[in-house]
Amino acid sequence: MQASTRIRIGGYGAAGLLVATAVFSNQVLDDGKFSWGWLIAALAVAGAAEGWNHWRAQPAPSGQLRLTDAAGRPPRLDEIDLYQLGVHRSRFAEADTSPPHIPRSCDAKLAAALTRLDEPGTPRLIVVEGERLAGTSHTLAHALRSHLPTWRLAAFTDDPTVRLSDLITQALDWAEPEAGVVLWLDAIGTDRLGELTAPLLEALTQARLAAVPKHLLIAVTVHQQVTSPDGEKPLRLAGHVRELLRERALHLVVGTLTADERARLSAEPAYDRLRPLLDDAARELVMGRLMVTLDQLRHALTPGTGEQAADRIALLRAATDWQRAQVPARLTAKALQRLWKAYRRQISNLPKRTRLPTDAFTRALAWASAPATAARPQLIDFGPFYWPHPLLAVVAEEPEPVGWPISPALWDYAEAHLEAGQRYTLAATAVDRGDLPGADRLLRSIPAAMVAASTAYALARRLHINGSLSAARHWYLHIIELDRPDESPRVMVGLGILEQQQGDIGQARTWFTRAVESGHPDQAPRAMVDLGILEYGQGDIGQAHTWFTRAVESGHPDWAPDAMVNLGVLEEELGDIGQARTWYTRTIASDHPDHAPAAMVGLGVLEKKQGDIGQARTWFTRAVESGHPDQAPKAMVNLGVLEYEQGRLEQARSWYTRTIASDHPDHAPAAMVNLGILEKKQGDIGQARTWFTRAVESGYPDQAPKAMVSLGVLEKKQGDIDQARTWFTRAVESGHPDHAPAAMVNLGILEKNQGDIGQARTWYARTIESDHPDQAPSAMLNLGVLEYEQGDIGQARTWFTRAVESGHPDKAPKVMVNLGILEEEQGRLEQARTWYTRAIVSGHPEHGPDAQRRLKALQLWQAEQRRAIWEARYGRRPLDD
Repeated sequence: MQASTRIRIGGYGAAGLLVATAVFSNQVLDDGKFSWGWLIAALAVAGAAEGWNHWRAQPAPSGQLRLTDAAGRPPRLDEIDLYQLGVHRSRFAEADTSPPHIPRSCDAKLAAALTRLDEPGTPRLIVVEGERLAGTSHTLAHALRSHLPTWRLAAFTDDPTVRLSDLITQALDWAEPEAGVVLWLDAIGTDRLGELTAPLLEALTQARLAAVPKHLLIAVTVHQQVTSPDGEKPLRLAGHVRELLRERALHLVVGTLTADERARLSAEPAYDRLRPLLDDAARELVMGRLMVTLDQLRHALTPGTGEQAADRIALLRAATDWQRAQVPARLTAKALQRLWKAYRRQISNLPKRTRLPTDAFTRALAWASAPATAARPQLIDFGPFYWPHPLLAVVAEEPEPVGWPISPALWDYAEAHLEAGQRYTLAATAVDRGDLPGADRLLRSIPAAMVAASTAYALARRLHINGSLSAARHWYLHIIELDRPDESPRVMVGLGILEQQQGDIGQARTWFTRAVESGHPDQAPRAMVDLGILEYGQGDIGQAHTWFTRAVESGHPDWAPDAMVNLGVLEEELGDIGQARTWYTRTIASDHPDHAPAAMVGLGVLEKKQGDIGQARTWFTRAVESGHPDQAPKAMVNLGVLEYEQGRLEQARSWYTRTIASDHPDHAPAAMVNLGILEKKQGDIGQARTWFTRAVESGYPDQAPKAMVSLGVLEKKQGDIDQARTWFTRAVESGHPDHAPAAMVNLGILEKNQGDIGQARTWYARTIESDHPDQAPSAMLNLGVLEYEQGDIGQARTWFTRAVESGHPDKAPKVMVNLGILEEEQGRLEQARTWYTRAIVSGHPEHGPDAQRRLKALQLWQAEQRRAIWEARYGRRPLDD
């Protein structure tokens, strides 16, 4: 690198020297990551230069060191503390002392690497990864200060316009044979990490092996996203970076507290106040959230009233969003003011061109950049450009009204003012964060040729998951247009699934077929399975069987077992129990970690239906023993039901309890409902009520409404009509397609019993309008009975007839009997005979025999009537009597 282009380092002439004084308070910076604006210039005198030889901190122009000594050199690690390295100040700190360090699980690996830096093969790159406040900065900084105290620390202002290779070259200038330099890169973006290359690291190795060796260690912390649409914590890395982290770096992840870390924290007297939290073993805890408090920042971001409050909130949100989104450009005063105007109008719902007071921005900026006080830390720091207090981004991720999603105003600014390459980088980061509309906008604003297939697929997949199907289709098609043989088949499968969800079966079939024809070793078998599922759903069992069979024949380690399970289900439904049993058994023999346990459950269900309870119990038990996170709890519920039906209530209770303890989001609530039913049968109403209530509290969309109906029935039987009405009403309000209509029927019965015929009619009518295949016929039957009892025979006949027309296998035969009784009472004996006969022909095991008895009684009565008429007319009985 030529001297004329070398980055300038921090250093001022004697007349311009600033001696910095820290203004810390136990409360002020409890949650504050060190910001150079918190060190306030106390005096600026030329003579101070001669007597001051320690480090100083100040806002540094881009490409300059943030920490220097009087000679403009980086300070030694033993001359500074953790807070100057960017660690958030702990609320347990007292005066000038730091609270006790709690060893983390990765400390030993860090120590081993830092004590063997002279040995060949020791990494020159250390990357500590974790979500914000996991303790990445503290963990790495503590290790560096403990093991490399005499090394110098090069911490530059992170300017996205300055190349990382230039920073490395500059840092090497301060390296010494005995004590090297640490290039400290705290909380950098993954794009910055992507600037690291194998040749760059190799150059560091060569510098260490030179005649005059120079030691440089790159120490990096990088934050995962806290949330993402698919529940992952993505860390978007270029392929070469993944390889570097695997082969040329020490890459460590700091996560939630382990059991050992909890124990160490609990044993430290300084952290006594944390013990109640630490005792809750089921709760995941993040070290930083235990150590800092965010209350002051929350207060600063809490929306208030008045224009001044709106001015301040708009400013903080604009600056924070710039940081959260990792905009690859400097936040200049001009950019900040433009953003502030847009945010200010948005917060107050002002028209786009509303004029704002000229000095409002200046006042808000003065307030936000004011030095730290006991009331709050400095919220916005400044130098040649601006950056917010780093923990503002943490607060921004909290729920509203304090937290907020990144504003569309930021994407407006980026689209209007950033270059295409910058917009692409920003969009890729937005994909990682889950800011999908912003990413979609930015990527569409640049030439399509610039959008890599990997970025387009990541966006398309997440848009698809979030239900933005039109936008997902756009990016899927973009990848196919790129004609990448490795990417395109995967995208074809995604498009097939998308079109199937949209109901376009023809297009779905086309994309799945194209994926099969691609011959891709992974995606072709997957598409075969998807085609099998599609054709099964369309009722083409033959085609479904063909595709599943082809997937099995592919021998793919994942999709072949998947197809086997599906073939087992298909054959079982077709009634070929032997073939179903064969496919389930073959799946189990594959020992696939997901599909084998699913086949065990499927085989257990099959054997139970076949009456082989012992075999069913065996397969369910094996599925439990597999420990599969989904299938094991599912098998436990099935075992509970099996044992309940066998009258083994203690065993059933045990299985339901184990399922609940699994905390599975689907099966635990189902077990709660079943356990409630069991306890109700045992007469323990209190326990039944408890389990039904817990199922309601689970919020599970199927089981919670079901539990509400069960609670309604329970409370009605206990005589608490108001509570019963409340639970039934809540079930109706849930809108569940099955349980809401069931609750409506129950409300109709309840109101009828309470004498409110109008309300009963209303609930029965609403149930009928739901068109539920079971509950609507039940409501027709009940409404017919109600109208019959009210004396409206015509309406009763109408509702009974509609119930018959529903064709319900239980209700229709029952209503035929009722119609027979009604017509018999009305003297319409032929109609009565017809209804009884139809009920008999239905073959219903209960209502058929009932109708037969009534028909026989009717026939006997008619015969008696005929005899009576004969005797009255002829004075004797008929000859054939």
